[in-house]
Amino acid sequence: MQKYQSFSNEELFKAFVDQNKPEDLFRQIMERFKQKVYWQVRRILVLHSDADEVSQIVFIKLWQNAESFKFNSALSSFIYRIAYNESISFLKQKNRFSSLDGLLDVDGHYSNSIDHGHEPDGDEIAARLQKALLKLPEKQRLVFNYRYFDELSYKDISDITGTSEGALKASYHHATEKIKIFLGID
Repeated sequence: MQKYQSFSNEELFKAFVDQNKPEDLFRQIMERFKQKVYWQVRRILVLHSDADEVSQIVFIKLWQNAESFKFNSALSSFIYRIAYNESISFLKQKNRFSSLDGLLDVDGHYSNSIDHGHEPDGDEIAARLQKALLKLPEKQRLVFNYRYFDELSYKDISDITGTSEGALKASYHHATEKIKIFLGID
């Protein structure tokens, strides 16, 4: 497997698909992307346990849908699109259950976890930023996470979310303004 170390992500994935999905190649793909996928999902879902669960689902979906990748964009965009979709599905499912039984306010639950130091760990500024992010509308929060934390271009975010670059720029601007107000930054 040493010969695949120098392969680009796309070359490695092509070898994976062309060779009928050998597990050793998939492990290499997972190694390259597991941390990035986890943090992308974690910034959407906030809690480690939720992010861990959804990250596993992302790689299952990647395995199942490998043949649908057309190699006309970066593999990372394809994987992040799966992560984005799975994270949104998870949130919708959680919101559906919370509205059915009235026991759980998802954003309130996450915010309460931050207040009590459960997750995410970090200093007061990081906790305040997380609380500010939870107050944003879902789309603004996602765009902010992709631009600020993942440092993705608007084009890459557009590929992942299916939203125009202009709308993404507006969402990012509104998100940063709201965060500044919440944090008391001029």
